[in-house]
Amino acid sequence: MTPRRSRRQRRNARGQALLEAAIGTTLFVTIIAFGIHFAEVGFLSLKVQEAAVSALWDGTHGEMHTIPVSYDDAEDSMRDAAANAEARYSDFKGLSSAPGAGRITQVFTQGTGMQVRCGMDVGVGWTGAIPTRLVYRDNGGTACGAQATLSTWRFPSSFLDGPSDGALYQKQNLDNSLTNLRVCAVGRAVGGTCNGRFSMLVDDWGLAGPLESATCNILMQDQLIPCTNAPMHAAVWSTYAPTTLPIPTAASNLAQATLFWNPLPPTALAMVGLGMMEKTFWMSAAGEDVVNFIQAPPLMDPISRIWPTTPGSIIGVTTFPYGAAHLERFGNGGCFLGKDCD
Repeated sequence: MTPRRSRRQRRNARGQALLEAAIGTTLFVTIIAFGIHFAEVGFLSLKVQEAAVSALWDGTHGEMHTIPVSYDDAEDSMRDAAANAEARYSDFKGLSSAPGAGRITQVFTQGTGMQVRCGMDVGVGWTGAIPTRLVYRDNGGTACGAQATLSTWRFPSSFLDGPSDGALYQKQNLDNSLTNLRVCAVGRAVGGTCNGRFSMLVDDWGLAGPLESATCNILMQDQLIPCTNAPMHAAVWSTYAPTTLPIPTAASNLAQATLFWNPLPPTALAMVGLGMMEKTFWMSAAGEDVVNFIQAPPLMDPISRIWPTTPGSIIGVTTFPYGAAHLERFGNGGCFLGKDCD
């Protein structure tokens, strides 16, 4: 082989390698573009799911009921939570309490049209015990879902010169049907609509809010509103009352066996009717808003004075330690729950 021919072969090899590198580079750029787009679609899809879950949990801090009147308050709370989540996640971020810009634009992907919806009575319920259903009612649970549209943005629709007559490359990078994707928080869209939702039980039937958290000071026992916290009284009474039906004389029998006399005063007969002594219900729940946990029952209520139910009743000698213990804690810097008293 002559030196001239050898040099020509080397030049041809270098030219072929350069051409292969150029073609490979263009292909590699396309792969990178698709990789970035798919990564952005995955990230923004998770934000759609996050918006639905955020609404689901945020709604639980709202008002759920008005004991014992209504359990429909939860629907308003969940609807408000959905509206709040939709506003916060309109830019797919959700990190600000202020409404977003309504879209997010990344390298090759744009997200728009975030929608968050929550509804009640979705078949996720728990009815509780039969005797308590008069006041504690099942609202059927709640469910939240979300959807948004992800579109390609500045994404090369063709590889190099694209599909045209005489072009070297005849294939599109991305089909037109895939340039706009409807993304759901749960599952896939059917007919352009996302039906999948996250569901959860809401409302622990606990007392909440100013109306249901007040002290149950005695107004008049055995009346329709016997204390200053009617919801609390109704909640406790609804649990107590049904259990007295199958045991009509158990309370008197227990008192007679242990005390050798029935502490229920004779005035109960006149106030609740003859034969209803076993079903008489008295209740009070004194808090720190009264003086030293001590309630003074009204003069018109002789039963409360004879048979006190408050921990710090004036004549409740056996329950007076409640008041004394509170005075001790209050006088030593409010020590309580593991904090040592001086």
